Amino acid sequence: MHPVVHEPVIYDYDAARFDFGDILRKIYDVDDLARLRPEGELEVMTWRTDQSTDFHAKFYEAFEAELKPLYREFVAAFVPGVLGTEEFCFQRVPTFRVHFPGNVAVGDFHRDRDYNHGDGEVNFWVPFTPAYDTNSVWIERELGSGDYRPMTLDPGQVLVFDSVDWSHGNKINETGSTRVSFDFRCIRLSDYNPSTLRTVDAKRGLWIGDYFDVL
Repeated sequence: MHPVVHEPVIYDYDAARFDFGDILRKIYDVDDLARLRPEGELEVMTWRTDQSTDFHAKFYEAFEAELKPLYREFVAAFVPGVLGTEEFCFQRVPTFRVHFPGNVAVGDFHRDRDYNHGDGEVNFWVPFTPAYDTNSVWIERELGSGDYRPMTLDPGQVLVFDSVDWSHGNKINETGSTRVSFDFRCIRLSDYNPSTLRTVDAKRGLWIGDYFDVL
């Protein structure tokens, strides 16, 4: 069995086979996702509003028909290389993020357990634009340190980490480049404990059949 994931680790994947970026460019009708911009001014987002833009709505509306098959194929191909061959459950619909210049993609620095997520969950963070400096996710250098560093990734890479216990969040994006990504959580079935709790924002039930699914 692979060890439990703790510290952040970056993996590569076949971005030509799993070309989410191409699908997203078609959904948003842009040539470059890093140039994606809102039509008007957006207030700095909070944990209550960071899933509320028209871009988020369009992603979730398009997911079932345009993204779901490739997403499930990606989960099946990629996750066992991290978690091992043991059966696992995974987040049914990944969480979409868009980090505009002058804004954040996630409202607060937090640990996922602050939002009802449980032990054993592993976060897979997948950017579709260059992620660096203030447009990326910032994670503690050491567990509980409160000393954060930005993670640097390119499309074709995945950041895997324990987001339940490791504090993470966003800075105001001062790069001038929009970061587009999604993230999803997986948990080995041997670590899975059915929960009666729900996600704080969308109120999805944190159990298999609602928030989680199996292949």
